[in-house]
Amino acid sequence: MRIAVSVDDHLDVNKLDWQALVPRQAAYLRAHEAAAYLNAGDTFNDFNKSVTYFHALQNAVGSELPVRFLAGNHDLVKGITYAQAQSAADPLYLHERTLRLPGSDTVIIGNNGWYDYSLAPTDLAKTPAEFAQWKRAYWLDGAIDQPLSDAKRMARVLKTTEAALQQAGSQKVIYITHFVPRRDFMVYAPNRHYWQMATALMGSSALGKLLEQYRVADVVFGHLHIRQPDQTFGHTTYHHQPVGYGLRRLNEWVGNDFFTEWVQTLVWLEV
Repeated sequence: MRIAVSVDDHLDVNKLDWQALVPRQAAYLRAHEAAAYLNAGDTFNDFNKSVTYFHALQNAVGSELPVRFLAGNHDLVKGITYAQAQSAADPLYLHERTLRLPGSDTVIIGNNGWYDYSLAPTDLAKTPAEFAQWKRAYWLDGAIDQPLSDAKRMARVLKTTEAALQQAGSQKVIYITHFVPRRDFMVYAPNRHYWQMATALMGSSALGKLLEQYRVADVVFGHLHIRQPDQTFGHTTYHHQPVGYGLRRLNEWVGNDFFTEWVQTLVWLEV
């Protein structure tokens, strides 16, 4: 069996007619015999719209092919509180949950993830307070409901992830998250202060260390919007194939058709 994973589809930013897209995606997933379809976040800039879309896709593919999704930072901007984001907000929402597929010894653990500023350049010499202030002033995430610090939010990610890994025991684990789990995937631009500050909000190196400690087989993530070759560290292989933006002012696609980009960036994993 194989599962398919996508990330950073940004259906609203890419100005797509998602209702016309759903039947094409459903037909493709069924034709290629996907055992499940997972999305690692950033689908709409509104959690409720993401929910509506994924339920439409689930209905289109049928109940035998489970669809699950995470919330990236874009999904969390509107339509959901922090408390709701940490709850079972929807049956298809995979955050802090585990999906088991019948007939497989693989478990799929989902967690939105977050960040703790550990991926910022070591020579930037900024305090956590300075990163937090910059985020509130300049970054999209400043609009996300969050009654605690980024460090504490990331600490919850690590705690719930480790609990899920312990529960998985000796089973093969595929981990799906939105944010970057390892410094090796980062790109820095010393002459661009805005981007250098933003790197603090990309993810956490502590997550990668934890996943490798538990010998997680595969990790799929996004957020960085740079398609990169798979990389393996120890027993863990990382997959980073975001769809990204196909805009005139910011084009991250190879071509100019969303469906083709979605197909080409799907991560297929054996379960």
